[in-house]
Amino acid sequence: MTILIPAPMTASAVGPQLPRAAAVVRAFTASPDDDLHPVLVVAAALAIEHRLRVGVDAIVGDPRADDPVVAAAARTVCARDAACAVLIERIDRWAAIEFAEGRAGVLHTESLGQLIERMATVWMRGQALADSRVGASDPRVRLASAQLGELGAAYDDLVTDLRLGRRRLPALQTPRARTGRCNQWRRQ
Repeated sequence: MTILIPAPMTASAVGPQLPRAAAVVRAFTASPDDDLHPVLVVAAALAIEHRLRVGVDAIVGDPRADDPVVAAAARTVCARDAACAVLIERIDRWAAIEFAEGRAGVLHTESLGQLIERMATVWMRGQALADSRVGASDPRVRLASAQLGELGAAYDDLVTDLRLGRRRLPALQTPRARTGRCNQWRRQ
């Protein structure tokens, strides 16, 4: 009688390695470093884009701001949105290549890039509150922290499911630059 012993599972046997949510969140405070995992490099760049956008969002929403200042800030918001769309697409293209074989699982509702971008958005909201010296007991701080925790858990679950072939990512769906409200500020 022959007993077959399965080969040990390696990273390549279960799919590409993706960083865990904690590493993604740590990347938000780091500078993009080419030695990091490609997803972490882009996550760091997304956090930079979100930080650049914080100040201009306040200007756009300020009813006392002068129209030319608001218009300039709105163009900056559009530029930040376009830069984020390109970064999301970089993550999605990487994931499409790395997970090309795992097309049998249940379809996930959003791309990997979109999920990481949502994590960066919530993380930045928490950072903006911390920068404004809002206390930790403030409900907005607790909400941002809880949302980031939930997104992190969802990300880690997705990573596990992708590696095991239980889930698959949608086809690339992020446009190169977002359209809509930004079109109204473009010069003809």
